[in-house]
Amino acid sequence: MRKTLCFCLALPSLSLKTRIIVIGRFKEIIQPSNTARFVPLVLTNSSVYLRGQVDRNFRLEEHTQEGMPSYLLYPDFDAPYLEDLDPHILARGINLIVPDGNWRQTSKVRRREAGLVELPIVQIKPKDSSLYRIRTERKPNGLATLEAIAYALGVLESQEVERQILEIVRMQADATLEARGQPSEENRARLLAAPSCTLA
Repeated sequence: MRKTLCFCLALPSLSLKTRIIVIGRFKEIIQPSNTARFVPLVLTNSSVYLRGQVDRNFRLEEHTQEGMPSYLLYPDFDAPYLEDLDPHILARGINLIVPDGNWRQTSKVRRREAGLVELPIVQIKPKDSSLYRIRTERKPNGLATLEAIAYALGVLESQEVERQILEIVRMQADATLEARGQPSEENRARLLAAPSCTLA
């Protein structure tokens, strides 16, 4: 990535009580437009499992933090909102499993990965629009993976944590659109203002 497009030095390092476990596919997570790849770079208490690897089966207990309840984040219309969970449970911390991918891909994760079908599902409250401008999502409440994590952590941790992670979503969208030759003066100004990598 060109120096003007690299914002790696602007990434925060956040140590949180919530443990985030992302389940994605290797072919997807290495794409420049993928947002889940930022999770282990930003959240110290996180884990990423890549589906589709030979001889590597998913074992939920290898990724979760012992002593904390686990929930699957997915926009099921019948699922309770995070805000409606017992505040005493949220205060102690939870394991939040987040499937990465489009709606069709993420809908299969719960059925195909061991231990997920038994987990309770939670969702975040619908948002008016997505900050992820790289692709158009036609589904209601369609958000990028990192964007959904940001809003979830806004409930589980703080609004400041949400703000910092959403800023990453904005910067990634800015950099991707700039690389595609679709820049705007606002996008470019944000990128130039961010600390850039001297090795880029």
